[in-house]
Amino acid sequence: MANASIRAVFLDAGKTLFHEREDRAAVYARFAMDAGGSAETESSRTAMELAFQELPHSIDGHFRFSLSWFRAFNQKVLAELQVPPPSMGKAQQRLLDHFQNPASYQLYPEVLDVLSQLHQLGLVTGIVSNWSEHLPELCRHLGIADHVHFIVASAELRAEKPDRAIFERALFRGGVPAEQTLHVGNNLEMDVRGALGAGLRAALLDREGVANGSTPDGVPVVADLSALLPLVDQPAHVEP
Repeated sequence: MANASIRAVFLDAGKTLFHEREDRAAVYARFAMDAGGSAETESSRTAMELAFQELPHSIDGHFRFSLSWFRAFNQKVLAELQVPPPSMGKAQQRLLDHFQNPASYQLYPEVLDVLSQLHQLGLVTGIVSNWSEHLPELCRHLGIADHVHFIVASAELRAEKPDRAIFERALFRGGVPAEQTLHVGNNLEMDVRGALGAGLRAALLDREGVANGSTPDGVPVVADLSALLPLVDQPAHVEP
């Protein structure tokens, strides 16, 4: 039986609950090529990283990761990949359609079973992710929205991990105190340090086995979500 001191589990979305079927940089490269550009996957990846670094968090009032923000992001990446202006609009729309299409994503094999077991334990579960406002609809199509109590997307809230505001909204939605909540995600800075900074417990999801002891003391590292259930009996991590 779950320790009463843990009442909620929050989960990241991308690369935690589901993943893209095709490498994102490869998608940009393919669509750019179709539109008359010249790109390889690695040059596409570089263009994406540059655009992410250079674009502001808010563009014309549209917060980062929102669909409108991604239009500006896509335009910058496609321009870097030498897509001619007459083809830009169609290529942008293809990208938006691709990343909104549930068929572009796949659940990790253990996800539904883990969510079901968390529900049976009576734990509040929520999805907390840096994602577009499309996240709730995507989760519905992937069959996981009905297995959680709420979904918080950064684009809608206008705050993103590791900002404590997104964790505080999730705590409010879940009606649970931070010290009784475990947040799990694949990003050390966004998920682990962000959650700890907001007073939550944290666990790092390391599906690729690359953490190499980089997590703060007391923060568990799990290879997949099936290892979550034993963690509800762990004591809270306290920052030194």
